[in-house]
Amino acid sequence: MTLGRLAAPFVLMGALLCSPQGECAVTCESFGNDPGWEAVNNIPPEDACQEKTQDFRYRDTSRAGGKPGEIGGWLYRSLTPSYYAAPIEKKTLEDTLKASGRFAVTQSQAGSGVLIGWFNSASRGWRTPNSLAVRIDGEDGKFRVFFEYGTRNWQTGDGTTFEGRYQTTTTPMHPADGTPHQWSFEYHPDGAGGQGEMTFTLDGTVFRAALAEGHKEDGALFDRFGVFNQQISGNGMEIYFDDLSIDCGKLPFDQEPGWEGLNNEVTFLDCAVRPYHDFGYRRSARAGGEPGEIGGIVWRIESMLPQNSLIFGTPVSPLTFDDKVKASGKVAMTLGSADSGLLIGWYNSHTPIGAPPMNFLGIFIEGPSRIGHYFRPALGTSDNGAQVGGSGPVIRADGASHAWTFEYDPAANDGKGRATATLDGASAVLDVSEAARKGNAAFDRFGVLSWLRGGHCAELFFDDLAFTSGTESQR
Repeated sequence: MTLGRLAAPFVLMGALLCSPQGECAVTCESFGNDPGWEAVNNIPPEDACQEKTQDFRYRDTSRAGGKPGEIGGWLYRSLTPSYYAAPIEKKTLEDTLKASGRFAVTQSQAGSGVLIGWFNSASRGWRTPNSLAVRIDGEDGKFRVFFEYGTRNWQTGDGTTFEGRYQTTTTPMHPADGTPHQWSFEYHPDGAGGQGEMTFTLDGTVFRAALAEGHKEDGALFDRFGVFNQQISGNGMEIYFDDLSIDCGKLPFDQEPGWEGLNNEVTFLDCAVRPYHDFGYRRSARAGGEPGEIGGIVWRIESMLPQNSLIFGTPVSPLTFDDKVKASGKVAMTLGSADSGLLIGWYNSHTPIGAPPMNFLGIFIEGPSRIGHYFRPALGTSDNGAQVGGSGPVIRADGASHAWTFEYDPAANDGKGRATATLDGASAVLDVSEAARKGNAAFDRFGVLSWLRGGHCAELFFDDLAFTSGTESQR
């Protein structure tokens, strides 16, 4: 539906100002039916799905060393959670936590990985919230070891200092040849001046890292200790653990431990596979309101593979940085892996790919792992210039429905332009630079785009959209 002036039903979604005279062409879309928007790469191809077998449990073998009896087997990376773990008395980041044992990696495929540590049975996603764990990352026949944590609000961190140097990878690469490795992992809430500190030891070499400032206060709740998969698309690893000690209690595995399993002995068809987006019209109501919305899984895409980018939008009359525009609607994030993000706003059908793309104006949902996901303004010019707001309101992957708005005023900021994004009333402002305003931009679409920088996936849903689709003179 296109309106020339503001109508009462639209005011419920937020006032829209397009021109100095307050007149504009507006499209309001409640998605009661499939709108038939233009789409590129929004549905996985028929051959995208992969058959995977999780087979991780107690065994009477001794691959990790010592006497027969250990836990181990094959575990795949997947958005479908899988774990084999012991229920524990609830722990938090205010508790001192210790674990140790031995492990052996006998096979590792590229893009594989397994975690062992404290986590929450209800947590989901890459860089799992409510977790404190050692992560074994597999390459083709090799692996390296990380240690990391995730708070209750999807803030994450990792890394360490090794011989006084900051390491982006926590250990050297090791061959996946079945060699047993001795490890220990400790967390001390009073370490690092009270920020909380992790200490990881592998075969006698010590690595340390502090929690980021404020993350201990954000908190985490752990109700399991054990082995769980990296909840992101990937491949498999065969790994075994033995002689575990958890908070000074020993688990020698000389008999079946009776741990709890989730999807740890199952063969399934995994269709959430990177880089295949799964985004479009849905009859669900996750963003709020009546059934009918747009949404799904969107991956961050490597810059060298722009052909995999998602484009999902609808035509609008030509607009530029000289036009006042606004959009509003509802949004819900149900999965927010670290290093994921997407864009929603106005773009150009001839230049819809970039980070941000040329000729873009709208909202960027993404952020550093230590934060989660900012909801902030971004723009891309016609001459390949770009600006992104430094911070903004934070959206959580908790499925909650949020009201949002975006407004761009070309007359603000001494005539250079200003973009403002709000989420539940909290705002983020981006003052357009003189160079960006001179670079200008041309828009002929409104919709959702993937972010062209390698990363992981987010699942979001949008409903009750209203956006400028032209000026009054274009009607």
